[in-house]
Amino acid sequence: MLSRKRITIFILLISLTIIIFSSSTIFAKLIELEAKAEGKNHTIETQFREHATKGSEIELLEGFEQLPERFAKVESKMELFLTFDDGPTPFTPAILSVLRKYNIKSTFFMLNGNILKNPDIVKAVAEEGHSIGCHGVSHKVSAFYRTSTSPREEMETCGKSVEEMTGQVVQLIRVPFGSSPHLTASQKKELDQAHFIMWDWNVDSADWRMHSSEQMVQSVLMQVNRIKEKGIKPVILFHDKEVTAQVLPKIIEKLMEMGYEFKAISNDDAPMQFKIRT
Repeated sequence: MLSRKRITIFILLISLTIIIFSSSTIFAKLIELEAKAEGKNHTIETQFREHATKGSEIELLEGFEQLPERFAKVESKMELFLTFDDGPTPFTPAILSVLRKYNIKSTFFMLNGNILKNPDIVKAVAEEGHSIGCHGVSHKVSAFYRTSTSPREEMETCGKSVEEMTGQVVQLIRVPFGSSPHLTASQKKELDQAHFIMWDWNVDSADWRMHSSEQMVQSVLMQVNRIKEKGIKPVILFHDKEVTAQVLPKIIEKLMEMGYEFKAISNDDAPMQFKIRT
């Protein structure tokens, strides 16, 4: 009986010895792994500090200056569309020069007769990245709005001329004198079914009747401020005229000061349209 107890005690002692030895081995491994991890962290931290130190020592290249504080934050800007009707004319190159100076893209709604007279200007407008739309052929109320299909037919003729000169398929259009009050619902339906995208405007520069540059500037800014308060995107109507080319820089600079950025109309933009009479 005593011998059996001794055997049992002996077995328990051996088991405890094995457990204690295994625990010590595991604990030692854990300590070793922790030490290695700390060593890696220290290496990474050291490398990071060295990289940061090197970065702080980099100097700006000669001739370059740090950006002004106002460029430090990226702020969202309001968009605005400049549009030009009735061209191209002998004054279109001057307008293009102004737009080029300010790195602005805009939209030109062209008349078929002027397209045929000035193919080089049409190509220049396209090559400089501006959008081209059609303004029709006749530019006469009696002819353009004569039948339910006449607006579509004029736009198709105009579009064909642009495509032949530039390779661009035209979908953007602006009907003569705006869609109200002349364009009917049936004429609008014809244009829509032909996949034309019609644009009117909500700011009139009045360059077609005004000769005072200062009056034009004040009129445009007043209209833009009015619709800005309503959160509406300005679509400004200009024409390819000499007075327009002269006053355009001042208007652009004022609009830039207001926080606007300029964009050419694309087929994806939601069009600004007057209410069509039924």
